Amino acid sequence: MRFGMDYGGTNVKAGVFDDHGEAVVFREEPLQIFRGEGTLLDNLLANASDLARGHRLSGGGLAIKGLVNVASGVLEEDIGEGSLLAGIDLRAAFAERLGIPFAVENDARAYAWGEWLFGAGQGSRGMVCMTLGTGVGCAVVHDGKPFQGADQYGALLGGHLSIDRDGPPCLCGSRGCLELYCSATAIHKRVHSAHPDVFRGVADPLEKFFSAVRRGEMQYVQTFREIVDDLALGIVNVIHAYAPDVVVLGGGVMKSADVILPLLAEEVRRMAWTLPRGKVQLRAGRLGGRAAALGAAFHPSLSLP
Repeated sequence: MRFGMDYGGTNVKAGVFDDHGEAVVFREEPLQIFRGEGTLLDNLLANASDLARGHRLSGGGLAIKGLVNVASGVLEEDIGEGSLLAGIDLRAAFAERLGIPFAVENDARAYAWGEWLFGAGQGSRGMVCMTLGTGVGCAVVHDGKPFQGADQYGALLGGHLSIDRDGPPCLCGSRGCLELYCSATAIHKRVHSAHPDVFRGVADPLEKFFSAVRRGEMQYVQTFREIVDDLALGIVNVIHAYAPDVVVLGGGVMKSADVILPLLAEEVRRMAWTLPRGKVQLRAGRLGGRAAALGAAFHPSLSLP
């Protein structure tokens, strides 16, 4: 069995998984509970110990946003709450506490690896995975290995492919980056700007918006098409860059995959220069909130049976 933890911007998801990727125990808890007494790292380690208790583990991993040096197990750069963990040998800290081989990986790459092993990427030779969340996470699996590039950070910045050179400035220093248009955060803002009525008296306004699109309510369809067109541009860019046979899309937005994927696939098929045209499959992620924790738990650097 393996232990996996996904340290996110809002929640911490962690669990113990059997060799088939099934959760033996799994918890999702708000990040704020780890900000109490003691240090953030000590509280994360205590949580891991509690979950691991009574299970015979062969290895484990931590998925975390930011630039992770996989070789050293150190989070080299991040902003916000995660910066409290920057510069620490996280791999050594978790390995010592749990007494198992341990890996630390960027959350987008861990998510992709989890989907390739156990989810929507199974059977693909080349897979691009894009997660629509606070930003747009991106990672590539090619020939059964996570793609790293020359500096370990290859493909992670797919959300910063520009789709509009005259677009708004991005924190990365560029303009018109994909995540400014198609992250869950950006989609939320676009829908609110165009249709503030959707936000009245509902817990999940995007679900309400996509439900209206599903019913064919035309006042919402134009906004929907604009969002899909922008997302298609970003996906075509990564298709042309990495030549995958599968593109997996994850994140809460994909709860409405039945509405999004048909039009998105049509637009990608029209623009992507592949032979034969339309050969790249678009799939919604299957693992939901477990994907990154699973990918970390079964990280290839562990070299375990």
